[in-house]
Amino acid sequence: MANFKNIKAIAFDFWGVFAEIKPPMYEYLKKHNISTEKYSEEIHKLIIKHDLNKITEKQFLQECSKILGLKIPYPKYCYTYKRNSLNKDLIKIVKKLKEKYKTALLTNNNKEYCEEYLFKPKLDKLFDIMVISYLVGYRKPNSKIYQILIKKLNLKPEEILFVDDDPTKLSSAEAQGIKTLVYKGKETNKMLMNLC
Repeated sequence: MANFKNIKAIAFDFWGVFAEIKPPMYEYLKKHNISTEKYSEEIHKLIIKHDLNKITEKQFLQECSKILGLKIPYPKYCYTYKRNSLNKDLIKIVKKLKEKYKTALLTNNNKEYCEEYLFKPKLDKLFDIMVISYLVGYRKPNSKIYQILIKKLNLKPEEILFVDDDPTKLSSAEAQGIKTLVYKGKETNKMLMNLC
């Protein structure tokens, strides 16, 4: 942990850290024995557009329906907040971290998912600043999103620790001088508790 002794802010990813990503669309496709494997590239392009606020969730489901050749019912298969689906242990830890550090959210996320999983359960109150792809127009691992984080926190990059479950998103943060930590559940929670 000596590596993190000079940090003044801790930024967190959302999906895979505070909540598992389980889009209802995939439940619907599984029910109908439809694999997205051969369409994954096309669907990923739509996810990027959705995360950058270029299409709505309704348009996302309509476009996926066209690609897959079936109608995914809207709004039945929208992402809806479910109680007990958040990482309560981490939420408690972040509340403690807030007493000592600035806290931030840095996430690839779309407007509708944020409304359900961030604003509805008032999780946004955990963070001093939020850098969300649909609001800033960039997605991780684009270096610009990390530069926005640094500017908003008004700190030196080496004073920021970024926690993400996806190691592929960390090298770009490190290239900006930000310290990083791969989120691995209880093991990482314990490390974060030691920073309190």
